[in-house]
Amino acid sequence: MTYDEIIEQLEITKSKIKEIARNEYGGESWNDDLDALTEAADIVADYSKATAQASEMSQKYEQPAMAVRRAAGLYTCPLCGKRTQVGHTHCHWCGKKLSWDREAYADRDYPHMSTKGGRRR
Repeated sequence: MTYDEIIEQLEITKSKIKEIARNEYGGESWNDDLDALTEAADIVADYSKATAQASEMSQKYEQPAMAVRRAAGLYTCPLCGKRTQVGHTHCHWCGKKLSWDREAYADRDYPHMSTKGGRRR
């Protein structure tokens, strides 16, 4: 079941308990059960929101993205657009995890870092 289906089922159960309380036994004895169902629905809803937010944050900050080349030796963060240093793993400004295609930037901007023959430092 999805979180929304669980919440929906809890709401259905609450309405059934309210109906039973009105018709058969009197409302006072069912109040604790209704309160517990309300709390359970709130907990599931909060958990659903928290997992969605954690997933969004993971996608935004932990999934690497290629740094954007603006000019020779000048790269920016794909998330915030601020300048970043070549080879850094994360943006200093926003924390986005950066990915680098070593061959793509090394040959053009930093030939000494290239793995294509020649002298490497």
